[in-house]
Amino acid sequence: MTYEKRENAGERATIPWLHCETPMLISLYNRGAFSAVALCLSLSVAGCGGGGEAETSDTAVPSAAPGAAIGSGNADSAPFAFVDADLDAYEKGMRKEIELVQAAKARGDSAKTPAERGAASQAAFESSTAPAAAQAVGVPVDRYQATRRTVNRVFETLDFQGKIAGPMELDTARASPEMKQRLSSDPLAELDPASATALRARLDALSKVWIAYMHLVAVNG
Repeated sequence: MTYEKRENAGERATIPWLHCETPMLISLYNRGAFSAVALCLSLSVAGCGGGGEAETSDTAVPSAAPGAAIGSGNADSAPFAFVDADLDAYEKGMRKEIELVQAAKARGDSAKTPAERGAASQAAFESSTAPAAAQAVGVPVDRYQATRRTVNRVFETLDFQGKIAGPMELDTARASPEMKQRLSSDPLAELDPASATALRARLDALSKVWIAYMHLVAVNG
């Protein structure tokens, strides 16, 4: 697949849940951002995913091996090895998360008290929407979250590199050496070979779902 570098346009925003190792400027260009509580960013890049070896079946979501650390988030651990069935769950789950964030936004818009607005804001956070989405599509929460973290990290890197039309950009002058190395590498090359092949085949469709989600959850800066 060939990518073209995009031009930035739209409204500047920030995202509250992306973490990087040293302070740097990351901004998002948001079309229709979710108006939640603005959060300060202290960014640090950490590995997303880890542990859990996946089986090779493409027809069902395999169970993690006993004791496997699914999506541990340890930067030194290997990215989570997902299969096609996990990507099916990822696509359905992220679409469900979009619905949940939209519903939370609507509740926030109609809220009459600060408590109601706060509850609506929290309902749109990843910590609320990801488990709910996993349950809605009928997959294990830990496996869905591990796939989500690993795939989202790939899309974040591709977006920073300008290879997909997402809302994120980075002040590379202030980036840590680890982030600069990340930006100079192919994020798919970090994955298990079978996982990389599976994601590459669906990169266009899945990245569009991720981009739609990212525009929705951006918080106006």
